[in-house]
Amino acid sequence: MTDGIISSVVDQLFIIIKDQIRELRTVLGVEKEIKNLSSKLKKIREVLGDAERRSFKEKGVKLWVEEIQDFCYEVEDVLDEWNTRSRRQQMERSFLPAASSSCFHFKRFVMHRDIAKKIKKLDSRLDQVMKDKDLYNFVAVTHNSDVQESKRVATTTTSFVDASEIQGRDIDASNVIRELVKDDEGEEAIRNGNGPLVISIVGAGGIGKTTLAQLVYGDQQIKTHFHERVWVCVSHPFDQIKIAKAIVESTTKSSENLSDRLQVLLEKIQSTLSQKRFLLVLDDVWTEQYSKWEPLKNSLKVGLPGSRILVTSRSERVARMMASVYLHRVKLISDFDAWMLLSRISFSGRSGEAYSEKLKDIGQKIARRCRGLPLAVKVMGSLLRLKDTEEEWQNVLSKLDIKFWNLEEVETDLFPHLYLSYDDLTSEMKRCFSYCAVFPKDYEIEVDKLIRIWMAQGYLTTTNGSSDRMEQKGREVFGNLAMRSLFQDLEKDDRNSNIISCKMHDIVYDFAEFCTRNECYSIGSRHEDKVKIEKLRHLSWQKTGRLMDPASICDVIGKLCSFFAEHLSPEQLTHDLFNHLKSVRVLGLRGCKLQKLPKEVGNLHHLRYIDLSYSKVEKLPDAICFLDNLQTLDLEGCECLSKLSEGIGNLSHLRYIDLSKSNIDELPDTICSLDNLQTLNLGGCKRISRLPQGIGKLRRLKYIDLSKCNINELPDTICNLDDLQTLNLRACKRFSRLPEGIGNLRHLRFIDLNWSKVEELPNTICSLDNLEILNLGGCQHLSRLPEGIGNLRHLRYIDVSWSKVEELPNAICFLDNLQILNLTGCQCLSKLPEGIENLRNLSEGEEIEGEENV
Repeated sequence: MTDGIISSVVDQLFIIIKDQIRELRTVLGVEKEIKNLSSKLKKIREVLGDAERRSFKEKGVKLWVEEIQDFCYEVEDVLDEWNTRSRRQQMERSFLPAASSSCFHFKRFVMHRDIAKKIKKLDSRLDQVMKDKDLYNFVAVTHNSDVQESKRVATTTTSFVDASEIQGRDIDASNVIRELVKDDEGEEAIRNGNGPLVISIVGAGGIGKTTLAQLVYGDQQIKTHFHERVWVCVSHPFDQIKIAKAIVESTTKSSENLSDRLQVLLEKIQSTLSQKRFLLVLDDVWTEQYSKWEPLKNSLKVGLPGSRILVTSRSERVARMMASVYLHRVKLISDFDAWMLLSRISFSGRSGEAYSEKLKDIGQKIARRCRGLPLAVKVMGSLLRLKDTEEEWQNVLSKLDIKFWNLEEVETDLFPHLYLSYDDLTSEMKRCFSYCAVFPKDYEIEVDKLIRIWMAQGYLTTTNGSSDRMEQKGREVFGNLAMRSLFQDLEKDDRNSNIISCKMHDIVYDFAEFCTRNECYSIGSRHEDKVKIEKLRHLSWQKTGRLMDPASICDVIGKLCSFFAEHLSPEQLTHDLFNHLKSVRVLGLRGCKLQKLPKEVGNLHHLRYIDLSYSKVEKLPDAICFLDNLQTLDLEGCECLSKLSEGIGNLSHLRYIDLSKSNIDELPDTICSLDNLQTLNLGGCKRISRLPQGIGKLRRLKYIDLSKCNINELPDTICNLDDLQTLNLRACKRFSRLPEGIGNLRHLRFIDLNWSKVEELPNTICSLDNLEILNLGGCQHLSRLPEGIGNLRHLRYIDVSWSKVEELPNAICFLDNLQILNLTGCQCLSKLPEGIENLRNLSEGEEIEGEENV
């Protein structure tokens, strides 16, 4: 992350020199120091690529890189403090009477003196760093990857691998399937009362154990043979309750009202799997403790003969502990299969002319360097997909041969491949990728939440310095990282192509953790007491079942920029702890038992992201309204929270507020002062019966979720929201009409009125040029659609299922982009328009759902 943070600091210094030169010269008196900082950091950035590579082997270089990183974090804090205090003083001045001007000027003088002293101290510290730099004779490297990146995005298409793209595993799959379905006459003797037979897939990390298990799991023969199939990702630690819950959720298709008692969950497993031939896949098992496995194993004895348990693990000791009757060792793929896989990925989306014999020769050599490891092949293929010339491909091959990247302690020498892919990222993308090491291994990452965290840390910059496009920029960065196969298990939204969640492969995660080994840390069950990481900046504190002091992990809590402390008790989250988090930007307190957030949180002036979702908080302190840098306020599922402070309107930088499933009964009118608000989520707030009349002032609002609220109408001013893209009124059972001015919302793409009381749609809705999805399912009072619906040429999806619609307007046949028309349960509909067969995308794409009812 060092390259990224240096680039960020240099950019900030450049803006300050450009825009605040007068204040630097006449007031702070540190113009020279600011210019010196910028100049020195630029020189350091030129050699940083060489320094980071050498830091893998040379301890002195490693310490120097860490010193630079720590220095840049302190510069960021000082610059952010300057901007924040200056902005606050300007706001105070506008409210002060003229008689108080002397007091204002004194406070301003004190602030300038404090900042000037800190900047001079930093400049002096950097002098020593520069002297140390000269000791190592680093090689300067020119950075032009940002320019290349902008060219690539426009010409390269993304290809997500599916089962048909798995290479070299057909024989492996056949062998495992054979063992799973074979009718073994001596099975009862083998079982000997021990439950289903265990089949294990064993191999090194990244070799394709999970991929092979997925291939087997989705095979038609397996689907036919087993009555029930269950997939559970186990990972580390072996959490018995989590695993049992996952099995119950899979077999019952429900996650509601699940007990936290293992005994109750195991009894539920027995009742759902009893007298069934089932396949249970336990993916990524690490534990070697039989006592952890035994209770679950005993509960699975109720299955019919032929039931199987398929386990994947890196360790044969795990397979032995689980008494596997068949152990399948996954081998490296052949050079031929590696080349076939690499060429498929690297040439994806290109014309046949892009392929040449010279590229084939270089590519086959690169495939061989991957040493048969499928993940390495996949990562390298994604990298080569962005390289067009023989020279670029040869450059990749040459870099792979550099000896000091061959880390002996890294499994099958994978990190040189991953570092090569990492080194090809822009400085911005490096920071965003590396940050993911703060999450626990095998963590399911919510993409939108990740992007908001990146924003809070200041990782996302736009070309003109504007903050309006930060979310879009975050999507672009994530898309580029996903395209390089640095994320996996990509879950997409049902109705569009947006990725909503992902995970990191074990080895990719290990690499990110390696890159940030003294910067990010996750406290888990394997945590060692008193680790004392000197320069730690991002800490994730997961529930471990024992009391801990974060001071045992890092020397200075006040240096933390991220602090995730989920599901912890008030005894662990003390007032003193909040007092010390002076540099924190991201505060994650999801599921914590705190009933009252300490007022000390108002002193966290750098804070931009706070997650209190599913906590026991009853009231937010007024002090939270002083956090004028705050961008994200997540209060989802806070059932004890019934009111927001009137001061909420002071949070001028707030972009995202989630109050869904809380007990809030109304929004204060001051919320309409949040000029930068883009997302307002009130889904499931059953006590909300109205929106403030001034809602139309939120001109940047893009997303409103009012699903399951108690409102019966929207204020007309909502039609002033020019940027609104999503309006969700699903299951608002009192809601009866859309405002006539709805047609003004020209950027609206999604309207959900499912199971509302809407009787008719205003004709102005037909002016929504960009509308893509219109959900009207379950609208029992709706009998017709507007005649002008044919104007909605971007409409892809219409749902009028279980409505009272009597006929469809003929104009619906003009909707060239329509892919799905859901008519299920439309008992009043007797015929379809004659031209419906002309909808090419409808007939070639999905279908007319429920057509048999017409």
